[in-house]
Amino acid sequence: MTNGRMFLLVVLLLGSGEVNFASRHLRGEDLGSSSSQQIFKRRILPIFQAAKPSSCTECHLSGVDLKQYIRPNQADTFAALRQARLIDVDNPEASKILTFIERAPDDPNPVTQEIREKELSAFRAWILAAVKDSSLLSNEGKPQPAGPTLPVEVIRHARKDRVMASFIDNIWTEVGRCAACHSPDRNQKQVAEHGEEVSWIVLNDPQATLKYMLDADLINPKQPRQSLLLTKPTLQVEHGGGQKMLVGDRSYKQFRRFLDDYAATVRGTYQTADQLPRASDEVSNVTEIWLKLDGIPAKYDKKLLQVDLYRETDAGWSEHRVATSDRAVFGAKGLWQHSLSVTAPRDSAQAKRLSDGKLPPGKYLMRIYIDAADKLQSDPSAELGKDELVGEVEINSRWPAGYGKMTKARFPVD
Repeated sequence: MTNGRMFLLVVLLLGSGEVNFASRHLRGEDLGSSSSQQIFKRRILPIFQAAKPSSCTECHLSGVDLKQYIRPNQADTFAALRQARLIDVDNPEASKILTFIERAPDDPNPVTQEIREKELSAFRAWILAAVKDSSLLSNEGKPQPAGPTLPVEVIRHARKDRVMASFIDNIWTEVGRCAACHSPDRNQKQVAEHGEEVSWIVLNDPQATLKYMLDADLINPKQPRQSLLLTKPTLQVEHGGGQKMLVGDRSYKQFRRFLDDYAATVRGTYQTADQLPRASDEVSNVTEIWLKLDGIPAKYDKKLLQVDLYRETDAGWSEHRVATSDRAVFGAKGLWQHSLSVTAPRDSAQAKRLSDGKLPPGKYLMRIYIDAADKLQSDPSAELGKDELVGEVEINSRWPAGYGKMTKARFPVD
């Protein structure tokens, strides 16, 4: 074929949309004329040297990057991947490293997806060439092992789906406290006064809500306890919606649990499985059921009052509380009122039914605790116990939902 005919063939290929095939053909990369060393230098080393993270970060907040599977030279990279059984020399297309790269979340980011496809193409081309290189196959060196150095428990903890589960468990279940001002289905007045930015809750979408919080700097990964998500509702900084939480109350603990863990995960603080936080023994969900106590002595004004509810059973009161609520006492009128959160031991059958936000009608025991000594202010991780128990009240209610239908009880007499 003359040079003129070759040029015409290339033009036809380019014009027919087969630009990728034509360019690869001219390079000879997929037809075996490029050596594995050339492919490694041109396509694998740039991944190793790149300042930006790899596609691994779409599923992992920290602990995993494709760079960790690459050594500074081809021989060590091939040997390390082969020793880790990530390259299949007999069936290279089935190599596990290709499977790892190809993994993507259910709703992949288009930008990251493009990066993933480039990484996958580069590794596939290199592996297909490398398994034909006798010098690589006979190499018996012992390079640094390929892959992450962190324990598998730490790597799993940093997966974004695990982080999202923690967000739902600790914060999303509490957004009912914030919905009146920050949910677009309820806050038309606030939006008119302050703008659309007050609507940080994305309806029925915890993942989008977390993203908005991060983009709007409501979460501070460097100083999680200074996050606006925490300091505003506790009035540590100005908050137009007033005080929604007290330092040390149940919601505060849950927010802190997520924020501290998220920050440590992003920063790569966890190095061993022993450093990972333990999940709480209880799960909860905010309801629209309201409870009111009156007749509270003035000495408890502005003190945190916590109510735990135990349901009557054939064997007596339930072993675990089935609902709880805590808020500051409004001593000027001797009352306390707040919405209830239904609760259950984690992984129990009852825990799976909390999403309905209901309490069965019947007889309940109310145990009332007051943080008179401000125990939680000095140690937010502490729990109220027998020293803070001020009384018990039996109550019978159908537990209707709605502020205007709140269940009422009288504070126990000393």
